[in-house]
Amino acid sequence: MNQRVSFLGVLKYEFRMQLHRRALWISFIALGLFFTQFHQPWFRLITTPASASIIYWTGIVQSFLAVAAGLLLADRLPRDRRLKVDELLNTLPCTVSARIFGKYLGSTIATLIPMFAIYSIGTAYILIRWHSLQVLPLALASFSAIVLPGVMFIGAFSVACTAILWVPLYQILFVGYWFWGNLLPKIGIPTLSTTILTPVGGYMCTGFFNPQGREGVCSPGIQGATALLGVESILLLLGTAILVIVALIGYLKWQQARL
Repeated sequence: MNQRVSFLGVLKYEFRMQLHRRALWISFIALGLFFTQFHQPWFRLITTPASASIIYWTGIVQSFLAVAAGLLLADRLPRDRRLKVDELLNTLPCTVSARIFGKYLGSTIATLIPMFAIYSIGTAYILIRWHSLQVLPLALASFSAIVLPGVMFIGAFSVACTAILWVPLYQILFVGYWFWGNLLPKIGIPTLSTTILTPVGGYMCTGFFNPQGREGVCSPGIQGATALLGVESILLLLGTAILVIVALIGYLKWQQARL
């Protein structure tokens, strides 16, 4: 079987399966309703530039909705074991690499759909309230630069780590990591927050869209971040995601060899 065809087949299957999960939509809608009660753009002053409102809204979506993405991707691999689908897949002429990369990309892209839907609702509100259609390209650019790399990063870990960790344990650890490693300020406690390895997107937000460091634009922002550091953060996040999936493939091949 052509491995490209196998990869695309797995990707489409995982995409459909993840997209049709009720828990996916319920979780994002519930979190979206909860956090937008306290954050912009709903309460932002009309005197604020529409561009600043768009960037701030992007940061809010990534800061809080990415948690749901990580949690909802954590059961994709254990589900195959639980339903004994992996035993069937191992008999097919489809390599482990094609299956795992297809599973990772298909389920992660599907998880981004409700996240983008909520983002689009907030963006539409900004466009209507500020009467500023010209910021629509900015909204698409900020989502691509701030949200996508971070979700691909946490998606890789959510798919891979549950190959060895109990899903509820991983989910608890992930929530703790998200707030410790992304949103916790440097107040004497060691944290990965404010480094270029943080998927919350502060370096991309400041470096690409707020180099002047204006208050109330990036949430969170990184003072002194440049566009180059933003590019480095994207490359590091995506590169790490690929390495994690490659490590998972190696681990699964080693498991198969032991059987």
